[in-house]
Amino acid sequence: MLDNLKKKFKDFKLRDIFKRKAGPPIPQELLDNKPLQKAIVKRHRRKVLKRLGGIFMASAMLSTGLQYTPGLVSVKFDDFMAGRGYADNLSQHFHTGEIRVYDRFNPLYPFHRAGREVAIEWHENMKISRFAAIPLAVATPFIYWGGLTSGFGDMLPGSELDAYSMANNDKPADRVNFIRPPGEFSLNSFLADFSGVDGGKLTFKNDRQDLRDVLFAFTMLHEARHGDQEKLANANANESDADLYAFKVLQARGVDPALLREAATIVAHARTLNAVLGGDASHVSTFTLQRGSGRIFDGYQDAAAFKRLHDVLGEADVRNDLAFPPRMPAGQRYLYLTLAMEQEGLLDEDAGMKKAAVAYVNAINYFNNASGGAMIDPKFDMSKIDLSYLTQKYKPVPDKLNVPAAAPKAPKPNS
Repeated sequence: MLDNLKKKFKDFKLRDIFKRKAGPPIPQELLDNKPLQKAIVKRHRRKVLKRLGGIFMASAMLSTGLQYTPGLVSVKFDDFMAGRGYADNLSQHFHTGEIRVYDRFNPLYPFHRAGREVAIEWHENMKISRFAAIPLAVATPFIYWGGLTSGFGDMLPGSELDAYSMANNDKPADRVNFIRPPGEFSLNSFLADFSGVDGGKLTFKNDRQDLRDVLFAFTMLHEARHGDQEKLANANANESDADLYAFKVLQARGVDPALLREAATIVAHARTLNAVLGGDASHVSTFTLQRGSGRIFDGYQDAAAFKRLHDVLGEADVRNDLAFPPRMPAGQRYLYLTLAMEQEGLLDEDAGMKKAAVAYVNAINYFNNASGGAMIDPKFDMSKIDLSYLTQKYKPVPDKLNVPAAAPKAPKPNS
């Protein structure tokens, strides 16, 4: 048999491919037969949809099965932390019944995440009304597909700090909190992701590796705390509480006070920069870390103050574009604009925004000092900044409210 195969390959020549005769031509009457063409296309479409449906069903079955075998995609929180040199009983500080940590690059992770999102959506909505089953049935394929694509997106190279937690809203003891952990980030990447600051140019009081280890534990404890919280609202307060509680746990565990204080300072200032420069104030915990827990309304006020400052500085930056040297970093431009607003007394009209502005200036100064003064150009001429537009009355485009005279109505005929 082997000899026959060798003979066939020996006799085969590449040019023989081009000597093959074409098949018989398709009769013209078949090409012109529109109903037949539509039938062929319809049959092909059915085959494709059937295959896609089969793939979708197989994927859904896999996702369902993984809900009952979470060990295939995750490990217990304590085991995860112990494997990285932390205490093996940190879960005792949380009320959640079970805390599990995903394997970041497990190929089954996207399927578990998608199934988990569907399960939570059904669970929470059915608690509110049994009539939710019909709209949920319609929405389920879209929820599942969204979770699946997000899960696969998580596995693409990107941020090492894309951590999150996912838990239902039952009593804490009845919850299971799944955490997607951060990657093995460095102190530099933590600062870059949190604040946009180049950590490689900074000098800290404590050892960089020690700071990194504390910040990794902080991130995990932050996500674990989310499993204990109310899930339906209080987004701003929840984020601040998670930051605050993570540091409380580290303090209770005997982390060196000086090390913990510096880590908390880094987080507070990084949160400030992210809110002012990036505009996402939902995670800004600066004031909570300073004062401790407050009212839910305080969380909304804090976030709103930082968001207002971001918006005002954003427009001022555009209007004063020519006042700054080319390629001056946004953080530095925003600092000078903030100082100009303070000099002109504009911040006195908004106590919340003034407080946020002070926090921003403090954050910039902190990282500038850590860089040895390399972040800020002290020679910049602030007189070039013009904020006079902020005190001018808004001048709208003139109104155009003249209505054309209506044509006279024709008299009604006599009946």
